[in-house]
Amino acid sequence: MERHPTQQKILDETIRIIETSGEASVRVHDIEVAVGVTAPSIYHFFGSREGLVTAAQAERLVRSFAEFNAVSDLILSRVTSRTELREAVGELLSMIYEPSRSVSRQQRLFALGSAEGRPDLAVVIGEAARDFLHRLAVSFRTFKDKGWIRSDLDLEAFVQWLAGQILGRVYIELGCEPGPNPAWDAISKEAVAFVVFGSLSDD
Repeated sequence: MERHPTQQKILDETIRIIETSGEASVRVHDIEVAVGVTAPSIYHFFGSREGLVTAAQAERLVRSFAEFNAVSDLILSRVTSRTELREAVGELLSMIYEPSRSVSRQQRLFALGSAEGRPDLAVVIGEAARDFLHRLAVSFRTFKDKGWIRSDLDLEAFVQWLAGQILGRVYIELGCEPGPNPAWDAISKEAVAFVVFGSLSDD
């Protein structure tokens, strides 16, 4: 989405504050000082502090989707066989489960949680999430057409399930120092392999 440069700076600063200190720390005056704008400018673009927070939370989620899309597109673009597809799926999951991505996963969860009591935000986040999942399903369609994954697999349902089980990893990460969880990772990878390929290996 194209935004006015000032609007983008206000949004970026709000996101920085949320990710550093949480929603409660978002103060219009602090943003005025940090960005070098006046309160009327902020209200012009976002209507209110609540409108600003809503926009920032939605933007956080959209950015996380865009980041994943860029990485997954790169990894999947190199696939030339069923075996390579299996390896690519494993590579994607290994990347997703890196301890360093724990913070990103939790931020996504918090952005989703902030939609409670905010119908407008729920609509924006819901649309962004569905668009993201649909795009991911489409990226697997070529492989299904080639016969490299199960012919009976509903790709839309698969990516919806995958997103849910990945987000579920926060149960073992929330409030803890990020660290490896090899047993959880192994179970997840086996489940995904079976769902996508119908077996745990091509042997």
